[in-house]
Amino acid sequence: MALNWKSVAPEHVRKACETVAASRSGSRTSGIVIWHDDRALPAKDVLRIAYRIANDLPTDAEIRFSSGDGTLRLLSALGFKVERLGAAS
Repeated sequence: MALNWKSVAPEHVRKACETVAASRSGSRTSGIVIWHDDRALPAKDVLRIAYRIANDLPTDAEIRFSSGDGTLRLLSALGFKVERLGAAS
């Protein structure tokens, strides 16, 4: 089943950021991240939760997608600071 990313709005992403931030300590240091309250959160986790919120799906609904340039473009288009961080040295 194809995912309808057009259903995801900025308010869904903000709520997902709050959810992810509350569930983990510290910031992510590598991979694709979205910035929220000066913390780097894993963009794929945020986008997965945002999709569930936008489509009124259960929290355990499996949302499978490839993370990469599409994630960067989608979150940037919604007005968020998102970037690919290198591995921590």
